[in-house]
Amino acid sequence: MRRSTFASLVLAGAALAAQGPAGRLTYGVRVLLRTGADTSIVGVGEVAGPMETGLRLGVHTDSTDVDMLLNTVPEPDSFTLAGDFVATRLVGASRRGLPLYEQDEYRRHRRLAWTDTLRLHPFGAPRARARRELWVELRVTTAASGGITRPTERVDLRDSSFDLTLDAVVRPRRATVLLALVRGDASSVPLQFDLAPDGVARTLDLAVDPALPHHFELRLTPPEPARTARERALALDADVVCLRLSEPAVSTALTLLCGRLNNVARRLALPSGDTLVATFVWPAAR
Repeated sequence: MRRSTFASLVLAGAALAAQGPAGRLTYGVRVLLRTGADTSIVGVGEVAGPMETGLRLGVHTDSTDVDMLLNTVPEPDSFTLAGDFVATRLVGASRRGLPLYEQDEYRRHRRLAWTDTLRLHPFGAPRARARRELWVELRVTTAASGGITRPTERVDLRDSSFDLTLDAVVRPRRATVLLALVRGDASSVPLQFDLAPDGVARTLDLAVDPALPHHFELRLTPPEPARTARERALALDADVVCLRLSEPAVSTALTLLCGRLNNVARRLALPSGDTLVATFVWPAAR
């Protein structure tokens, strides 16, 4: 495995203000493949969100894996695009017939005008005699948000031999948490909270049986730091939050309940035999 390391680019929060709080960033993407003299479109897509939104893009086949995380530092007439790349491809076989893979991890940044279309070559500059070449065309634009605050994603795959993923990467400033208590077929009245990571603790009472309420203290926290270099480079934990719960009347400490802001219910068994159900979602406005 070979590894290239380049100087990192600090994404200053103050620079994001250049486009104003109501701005919305859009990444337009085309993935193309050249085989011999023929060029085909693997897929197209679009990711949009608040001005701090990043793009995580993955292209995967049986012999090639490309993952990249792209972020921008906007300015009035231009922007700086910073990218972290993790690329793996099959390059041959050993004397024993085992597959040999080449892996590269690197970082790049470049200043662009808002009207530019950038071509990204995950495996380096194209070789003149290469029969097969994959690249990504990217265009970044801005517009007024029109009241839309949540990130959006759209992918249109044209070649079924590839797996193409486009993810909006936004670390939440706030999250909506839906909580309910379940016992068998019975459930408490769901409660909704708007919480900020590392904000003040909140208290609530939940009860399936009104005579036996549970008194909770809860706080929203960021997840633990990413464990691997790949997870850190691609910000795989960006939309994960953790709910730290305590029940003062019970001596047994409750563990963290972590999850993505994806409207999927998660369950935590309580010492009483009841189950706490928590759902994390993006707030209506951020």
